[in-house]
Amino acid sequence: MDDHPLGQHHSYYRKITRIDSNEICLDADMIRLLIAIDENRQIDEIAVEVGMDDFTVQTTLGKLLELKLIEPVKKAGSYLGGDFVQSLTNHLAHAVGPMAEILIDDVAAEMGMPVAELSRSQAAELVSTLAVEIPEEENRIQFTKAMLELIKSQ
Repeated sequence: MDDHPLGQHHSYYRKITRIDSNEICLDADMIRLLIAIDENRQIDEIAVEVGMDDFTVQTTLGKLLELKLIEPVKKAGSYLGGDFVQSLTNHLAHAVGPMAEILIDDVAAEMGMPVAELSRSQAAELVSTLAVEIPEEENRIQFTKAMLELIKSQ
């Protein structure tokens, strides 16, 4: 079951452009979900956005997959991971003190980003948002520079 796209808890999907001109009948749920699908966002996050429960999402995904309007996207290994989060915490703690971890969790939650599953673009956005919280300009610049270099090197 783990290899089946609907069995994955954190799944990503992308839209497929169909070349054939056959008529396709879509219900309201299929249209809502299809419009919201973005290969860079987890289906769980999209489901919350469109207000669908797990059963409806799974059923609707199945229909869209069957019609070949979407396909699963493998995202394994695309996260920066725990080493990045640890470095982020250390660098921020140097700039703002012991509240760094709480600040990271709070800002990431506000942005709707799971800290353990940050893509490069999400990490850069998180770093920029966290930098605003650093009161001293020199520390802010050093933090931003160090973290952006780390993101590039990952």
